[in-house]
Amino acid sequence: MTTAAERLWDELETMGFEKEERPDGYLPALPLDITELTDQELMVLYGQYVSWTAYAAARLVEARANEKAAKQNLNHSLATASLNASMEKTVAGRKAAAAADSRVQADEEKHVAALSLCEALDMVHKNAEARGSFCSRDLSRRQNSRDTETRAHRWGV
Repeated sequence: MTTAAERLWDELETMGFEKEERPDGYLPALPLDITELTDQELMVLYGQYVSWTAYAAARLVEARANEKAAKQNLNHSLATASLNASMEKTVAGRKAAAAADSRVQADEEKHVAALSLCEALDMVHKNAEARGSFCSRDLSRRQNSRDTETRAHRWGV
């Protein structure tokens, strides 16, 4: 059985998009002093963050698709269990019986796990994006300071 994320990628591939591959290693930490990096080292680090941001974004979309499917499965099992609890005379009794159903409990666990994965991937994506932005700002700062020095020499200032 295919997952919601797999079906999503099948559709995206028909549009010409390929699944983001996992970058090598792990998401790198920022150095304590980014100014100690050479321009080349900083550019490599920036490239790693761009790759990890794209990878995390793709995994986040997959996780959200799977979370929605897990929520749908939970709603279905709750409705089925509620119907099966028709011997209960009150709405509260039917809800309690449905909540006690083993299928509902299993689907609830799957939904919580899927939701937790979404939250974790959202954090990873935002962190990778922030680190990349930080590197980009320093690369721009370095380039702008060189341009100022070059302009000053050209204009005799």
